[in-house]
Amino acid sequence: MIFILTFKNVKWGTKNYFKVKKLYLSAFPKRERFPISGLLAMGLQKRVNFQAVYDQENFIGLIFWTYAKQIIYIGYLAVNPIWRGKGYGSEILNLMKRNHPGQEIVLDIEPVIKTAKNYSQRINRLLFYKHNGFKLTQDNLVDEGGRYSILSSDKHFKKRSLSQLLDHMSFNCYKYKIVKR
Repeated sequence: MIFILTFKNVKWGTKNYFKVKKLYLSAFPKRERFPISGLLAMGLQKRVNFQAVYDQENFIGLIFWTYAKQIIYIGYLAVNPIWRGKGYGSEILNLMKRNHPGQEIVLDIEPVIKTAKNYSQRINRLLFYKHNGFKLTQDNLVDEGGRYSILSSDKHFKKRSLSQLLDHMSFNCYKYKIVKR
């Protein structure tokens, strides 16, 4: 399959905004979501991107990400349910890697806990990221929404770089800790 992906910035009230908002609200549990107004505000900064992903005219998904010299943090990545399982999530990650060679890409996911109601979904998500070259680090991100496993595309996770990036992204308002698993 040939992908022709484009990333379009999300602005309040646009067609992109309504598509992204609908997917965002359905793809992430309330406790894991920043207010969408917060994502829009953070996306106005340099180096912070809140974007709709398209393959030609088809709305594929959303990505919220930020970057610094050596690191990229993907806060949210979701593929529209009608396009899931067709390789789009992998292609988005591959495009990020191709466009930012040499940069560590970091993200966090719900930890794989056997007693979780969505255990199989958590396993599948971890396997998806591992298939795409990500490795579990020895650290978790803990915030008011819960505890999340940190994954990295690099062998040597740079905890300090991630902390600086999260602080910049959130105007120093995001309350979190990075702790050992």
